[in-house]
Amino acid sequence: MKGPWKVFKDKLNQHIIKPILESHAPIPEAALGAAVGMFLGMTPTVGIQMSLVFGSWLVFKYLLRRKFDLVISTAMVWLSNPVTMGPLYYGFLVTGNWFFAVVGANEGVMSYQEFTKRLEEITHAQGASSWDMFKEGIGFLILDLGYPMVIGSLFWAIPLSILAYLFTQRYLTTHRQRKAEHLGLSYDQWRDKYERSA
Repeated sequence: MKGPWKVFKDKLNQHIIKPILESHAPIPEAALGAAVGMFLGMTPTVGIQMSLVFGSWLVFKYLLRRKFDLVISTAMVWLSNPVTMGPLYYGFLVTGNWFFAVVGANEGVMSYQEFTKRLEEITHAQGASSWDMFKEGIGFLILDLGYPMVIGSLFWAIPLSILAYLFTQRYLTTHRQRKAEHLGLSYDQWRDKYERSA
């Protein structure tokens, strides 16, 4: 039986690392995809993150005339999922409350136990449809917790998306250089042969 750390590493490799390494998008498009996905994954939007990624992809491609790798971006939002949602969202809430305390607009702080209990009540409501749970969850996040959680998430989303961009850029470049060397090609030859536009 696999331990929790091994399961986490396997999932991380399968859902995030593998899509990055298998991408043939140009490095800037792959790195931007990682950054956009990380940013959206670190916002309190579980349940609609895939839609937000696709909407962002359309905006970048058609309005901003900038492409990013949609597969990588979608993979990155996997970090925020129903299992990690409780700790992440509570961290966003604590960070937001800390920020408002620093600027002198202190909000009441909910304990982690109260927070997870409320989330569990929403996600395990007897006879509730997915739509009912979604509405109840949105009401809890927006009306009960509101702007402290959203503001708090930005303290995580912005630096982590920058780090995701830089990490993907460096990691993927090194990986592709090794692949080129293994095939007996220069990096430029590998790029000419295998890189594609997203």
